Amino acid sequence: MAITSSSSAEGDRTLIIIRKFEPQDFQWVINIERMVFDEHDPYLYMQFYETNPDGFIVAEINGIVVGYVAGFLATPEVGRIFSLAVHPAYQNRSVGSLLLKEIINIFRKEGVLEVILEVRSSNIKARKFYEKHGFYQNGIIEKYYNNEDACSMRLEL
Repeated sequence: MAITSSSSAEGDRTLIIIRKFEPQDFQWVINIERMVFDEHDPYLYMQFYETNPDGFIVAEINGIVVGYVAGFLATPEVGRIFSLAVHPAYQNRSVGSLLLKEIINIFRKEGVLEVILEVRSSNIKARKFYEKHGFYQNGIIEKYYNNEDACSMRLEL
């Protein structure tokens, strides 16, 4: 995995550790999920870890898990990002970018040719984040999030 440092808004350097999810991270991930999304069954993440441990990555700062990404192979050539979230207090500090780059690197090593994901149509911030990293919108999925449409996004590797 990766260890990197990033500048915060205050100008100090922060050590961000990108590593595989471990079972003791579960509560951190659940807390972040509830703050950012609150739409998945929390135990889905433990099941995800049990079935796909290599695709579950966390970001840690000072011993605190501040973000995560969960991805898997949808097909041998397509990687799918199931979820990516960063604790609100740690957003805009490169944590999400580092997590995204790590899961894309994992997919590349697996021989994936494209990465797909869905994001709420109303979540302009997330859409711009993914576009900044080379993703583009390739469709709309009606009522994907209960009563809200999703933008289907794709990145060609």
